[in-house]
Amino acid sequence: MSSKEPMETPAVEGDPFGFSLEFKDWSREKVEELARRNKVGELTDTHWKIIHFVHEYYLQNGTGPPVVKIAKSCGLTSDEICGKLFPCGFVRGAYLLAGLPRPAGCI
Repeated sequence: MSSKEPMETPAVEGDPFGFSLEFKDWSREKVEELARRNKVGELTDTHWKIIHFVHEYYLQNGTGPPVVKIAKSCGLTSDEICGKLFPCGFVRGAYLLAGLPRPAGCI
């Protein structure tokens, strides 16, 4: 599947790509479902650390954090985040799972 094609129809509420339309409806169950659908795999403590950081950052700033801010805050490299933890891509991985809306001009 190309990154410009919507994923299969999500079982959770969201846009065609699975991004949240209602940030307040974010839940652990939705995160786990989206992780399965996006082939992120079993969510580890490190995944959850990033997901919670991104979620909280959005609550405080109204926008998602840049990957370098996440890397520094979580003690990881950008390559670890984008390549190993979220192989589907940083936005389609961390932002999606953290319940953020799809960034304008993305995907």
